[in-house]
Order: sequence, then C-alpha cells, then structure tokens
Amino acid sequence: MNFLLVVALIIFIVSFLTMIFEIYDKTIVAMAGAILMVIVGILDFEEAVAAIDFETIGLLLGMMIIVDLATSSGIFSWMSVKMTKLTRGRPWMIFVLFLSVTFLMSAFLDNVTTVLIIVPIVLSLTQGMGLNSRLFLIALIMFANIGGSLTLIGDPTNIIIGSAAKLTFNQFISHQIIPVGAVSIVLICLVGIFHWSTLRPISGNLKKLFVTHLLIQKIEKQFVKIQLKKSFVIAVLTILFLTISGFIFQNHLSFPISIISLAGASMLLILTSQHSSVHETFSKIEWPTLFFFIGLFIMVAGLKKVGLLDMIGHGIIGFSDNYLILVLLLLWLTGFISMVLDNIPFVTIMVPIVFQVQTTLPPTVDSTLLWWALSLGACIGGCGSPLGASCNVVSLGAARKQGITVSFLEYIKIAFPLTIVALGVCSVYFILLLS
Repeated sequence: MNFLLVVALIIFIVSFLTMIFEIYDKTIVAMAGAILMVIVGILDFEEAVAAIDFETIGLLLGMMIIVDLATSSGIFSWMSVKMTKLTRGRPWMIFVLFLSVTFLMSAFLDNVTTVLIIVPIVLSLTQGMGLNSRLFLIALIMFANIGGSLTLIGDPTNIIIGSAAKLTFNQFISHQIIPVGAVSIVLICLVGIFHWSTLRPISGNLKKLFVTHLLIQKIEKQFVKIQLKKSFVIAVLTILFLTISGFIFQNHLSFPISIISLAGASMLLILTSQHSSVHETFSKIEWPTLFFFIGLFIMVAGLKKVGLLDMIGHGIIGFSDNYLILVLLLLWLTGFISMVLDNIPFVTIMVPIVFQVQTTLPPTVDSTLLWWALSLGACIGGCGSPLGASCNVVSLGAARKQGITVSFLEYIKIAFPLTIVALGVCSVYFILLLS
C-alpha cells in the first residue's frame, strides 16, 4: 500500500504540475492521469467508472446546452445593448448596472458565457469614452466570480460541492446570500471611493456627451447583428424559467438536479429545432471540460483509495479543535490557493477531506459551514489573480482582441487587495455566525 501511495502521489503531482504550466491541454493530462491510475493497479475499471460523479457531468452538460441555445437566440446581446442605451454613457451607471447584471447572469448561467457577452460591449463603450477600461474589466471579472458563488449552478466548483454533499439549489442561495451580498456591496463602495475620478458624472462635458451618444448608436449596430425571432426567444426564456424553478423546487419534485438540467436541455432542443441544428449545438458543447472532470474524479478516487486524502484530513483535524478556526482555515487556504492554481482540481481533492473532517465534529455543530467556506474560498479567491478562474483567462483574452492588455501586476494591483477584503468580509460572517 505504501508503494501504491507513492505511485498515486507521483501521478497526481506530475499531472497537476503539467496542468499548471500548460505543457499539455489539461483535459489530456487529466485523462492520462486517470488511465495511469488503472494501469498501475491503484483502481480497477469498475472502481474508476464508479468514481465518476455523473450528477456533476449531467448538470454541466444540460446547462451547457441551455446556455448555448440561449446565447444563439441573441437575447443576451440585445439585453446588453438595451442596458448600454439605458446608461446614457454615465460612467457610474455603466459600472453599477453592468456589474449587477454580470453578478446575476453568473449566478444562474455559466460565468464564462456571461463575460463573453458583457465584456466586449463594456470595453467598446468605456474605451470610446476614454475611461479606464482596465478598471471596468477587472471589476466585471470579479463580479462574475462572486456572482457564481451564490448558487449551485453558478460555478463548476459549486456544482462539484453541491453534487458530492447533496446540497440543494435553495440551500446554496439561503446560506450564501448574506456573505456574497455583503462582499458585493463593500467592493462596489470601495471601488467607487478609490476610483471616483473614473466614475464621476460627465453631464457637464458637452463634447463627451455628444461622443458618447454616437458611440452608443455604433455599439447598437455592432452587437445586435441578428434579428430576434419571437418564438425562439420565448422558448429560451420559458425553459430557463422552468429549469431554474425545477432547481428551486427540487425537494418537492424528488428528481436529481442533473435530471432537471438535462430535461430542460432536451425540451429546449425540441422547441428550438426549427431555429437551430442539434448537430451545431452539440459541436459547441465543451466536451474537453466534461472529460477533464471525468479524469479528475478518477485521479482523486485513486488518491483516496491509497489513503493519502485521509492523511491530509487527519492533519487538518489535528491543526485545531476549534471549529471556527477550522472554518476560517478552510476559507483562507482555499482562497489563496485559488488565486494561483485552478480551483477545480483543488476543490475536487478537498471534498473527501471535508467529509472526513465532518465525521469528527460533534452533532451539535452545523458542519455544512465547511462547504460554504470551501465554496466562498474557491470562487472569491479566484478573483485575486489573472490565473484564478476560467472566466479571468477568457475575459483577458477577449480584452486583448480589442487592444486592451492587462499585465499580471496591473491586475493584482486592483484585484488582490479587493479579494483580501472580500475574504475578510466572509470571515466576519463566519465569526458572527459561530460566536
């Protein structure tokens, strides 16, 4: 067993480092690591298949289909342009309105899709107005991550946590709304205070007002290139509403959340078959992401079988017998690691460790706080650096296409202090909750 433990650890470390330094695509690395776990005898084939969390895979697949069709309908681009017109070029209005919409869309849709829709429009507007586009870009990235922490479906890490711990959609919202809401308000206020020179009104500048009016007209023509089809939009909005309602009433329906997601995707494919091709929709599904999860689940199962995760769990338990300290340790440890590494592999490793820590806690303690700390640490910690989350990388890539380059130091100069404040707000929440 000691030999297999060393082999499993080597496989995982090599795989993890290869992912970090992007020597090969992370999906290839995860699948190769999973296959090696079987080849060297750590897991047999049946154990490898059993390790795959099909609840997570099904939920992700269903939401990918729904989000792709919703995006294809053009409703989100249309909505973004309408918001642009609503702001009338007022910097503070652009800031607050688009951050709020990014937060909400990221909570109920994929946050990568959200930033792909919002970022180009906001950058075109702020760049044309001569505003500090980098500030708006970094704020959008942060609120995409923060919004994703609110719900079960808002971020892949939450999907992993919720599926493993059997937490419902309503549990996520009811427990996360206070810390996530507090973080959002505090960050908006701080950015408003320290960057008011960028956000102040332009009502007294007639030249800027005229240029902004022309810019909004240009954006309207540039980003709404397709004619909205009423039946397509109605189908998308109806299924989105029904799917999210299914998540909310999951306990009463007695269906797994993956079935609700896949049912919504299937109904939307049927209703929109005249407007979109199923082959085109399936070609846009992020299959590499799904297989990355599959490989990751199998590798973590290998680590668990050889006892490595139990050793880590005992180390965390032995760190302190104070429950509050354990919760804060998990929050900040996850937060800092998520700033520099992909938070999905880390959260996947931490799930069985949190289960082990839960078994040592007295029944009078609300052990679910460990899950909320893990979720907040992963999602909010991901804001702290350009590498912290997928939507960070995608947003910065989209900005580069529009001629806006944000260096590593430029990013962390704004985002890192705000992320520390956000984790501090979450810490205050847990302290008040357990005091």
